[in-house]
Amino acid sequence: MSGYSFTKLFSSITESTIWCEPHATRLVWITMLAMADRMGRIAASLPGLANRARVTETECLAAIDRLLAPDRYSRTTENEGRRIEPIEGGWRLLNYTKYRDMKDEESIKEAKRKYMANRRAKEKQTTTIHVHADTVTVKEK
Repeated sequence: MSGYSFTKLFSSITESTIWCEPHATRLVWITMLAMADRMGRIAASLPGLANRARVTETECLAAIDRLLAPDRYSRTTENEGRRIEPIEGGWRLLNYTKYRDMKDEESIKEAKRKYMANRRAKEKQTTTIHVHADTVTVKEK
C-alpha cells in the first residue's frame, strides 16, 4: 500500500454522524481516509495508526471500536452503518469505493466542458491545400 493516493472528502461529512463523535474518533477516521489505498485498505497496527492520527493508543482503540460498531443514525444503511472491518494487516473502509466512485455535479460539468472544448478544437482544425487556381479545404481527422 505504498505510493500516493487521493481521497475524496465530501463537505457533507460535517453533517454525518461521524462529526458527532469525540475528537479522537474524528481524527482517526480522517487519518484512515488519508491512509487508504485505492480499495479502501489501511495497512497499520493500532499503535502506528494512533501515532499517525496523533491520538493515544487508548483513544485510537476506542475510535476503532466505534468505527467497527453499527451506527443506527448513519445515512448509509449498508453494513448497519459500520464504517470499517478488520482485514489482515489493518482495516478496510466499507464504503470507500462507493464514495470514491461518486461523481459530484461539478466534476461532471467540468468533464463535459473539457470534452466539448476538445471536440470543438478538433472540428476547427483544417488544412488548406492549393491546387492550381482553386483552393481546397480538407478537414483533418
